[in-house]
Amino acid sequence: MRKSAVVMPLLALIAGVLGFFLRRTEVDTVFNPVTGLASIGAPVTMLLIGLSVLAVLGAAVFAAAASRRYKAESEYARAFAPRSFLYLAVSFLLGLIWLASAAWYFVEKRAAALSAMPAGFAGRVSVIDLVFTALAALSAISVITLARGAYKGKGGSEMLLFSVIPPVFFCFWLVILYKDNAANPVLLAYCYQVLAIAAATLGYYFSAGFVFGKAVTGRAIASILAAIYFCTLVIADGVSQPMKLMFGVTAVNMLMNAVVFLRNLKSRAS
Repeated sequence: MRKSAVVMPLLALIAGVLGFFLRRTEVDTVFNPVTGLASIGAPVTMLLIGLSVLAVLGAAVFAAAASRRYKAESEYARAFAPRSFLYLAVSFLLGLIWLASAAWYFVEKRAAALSAMPAGFAGRVSVIDLVFTALAALSAISVITLARGAYKGKGGSEMLLFSVIPPVFFCFWLVILYKDNAANPVLLAYCYQVLAIAAATLGYYFSAGFVFGKAVTGRAIASILAAIYFCTLVIADGVSQPMKLMFGVTAVNMLMNAVVFLRNLKSRAS
C-alpha cells in the first residue's frame, strides 16, 4: 500500500489536470457566446465525460479493493497521522490561502453591492454571501486545526467542532450553486461544479467520521480521490477567482490527506 499511497492520489491529480485542459477547451469552444447554449455531442464534451467516468470508476474500484485488504485506524489522529512536520506546515499555508480567498470573496461581493446602488446609498452584502464567507473562513481554520491534531497524534473537543465545518460549508455552497442556476437550462455549464462540491462534501464528511469513531475506509478513499479529480478539473470553469482558489486548496488538501491516509492503512490479516 505504500506505493499506492502516492501513486493513486497522483493519478487522480494527473487525471484532474487533463480534465482541466479538456474543460477549458469545452468552455471556450462548445458554448454559444450569445445564447450560452452548448453544442450537442461535441468531441471534447464526450472525451471529458469519458475521462470523468473512468476517474470515478477507478477511484471506486481501488477503494473497494483497498478496503477488502486493509482497514484504517478508528481515530482521526491516527488515521491521518503524518510522518513529518511538512504536512502541518503545508496545511497551515493552505489554511491561510483559504482564509485569504474568503476575504477576497467578501471584498468582491462588497464592491459589487456598492456599484449596484445609486450614489449616496450604502450597498449591503447579502446574508447568503456573509454566511458563505464565514463558513469559508471557519473551514480554513478547520484545515489547520485538523492537521495540528493529526500531527500531534491526539484530538480534543475542538476536533469535534471543526471536523464538521468543511462538509457544512460545501453543502451550503452546493445550495447556493443550485439557487444561482435555478433558471439555467444548460446543465453542462455548471455540472462539474456540482460534482466537485459534492465530492468535496463527501470527502470531508467521511473524514470527519473518524473524529466521531465512525470509520469507513472504502467510502473515504473513493470520495477523497474523486474530490482531487473534480476540484482540479473545475478550476477551468468560469467561476470567480476566490472560488477557484478554494477549489485549488481543496484539491491539494485532499491530495495530502489521501497520501497520509493510505500510508496509515493496516492489513486486515495482521
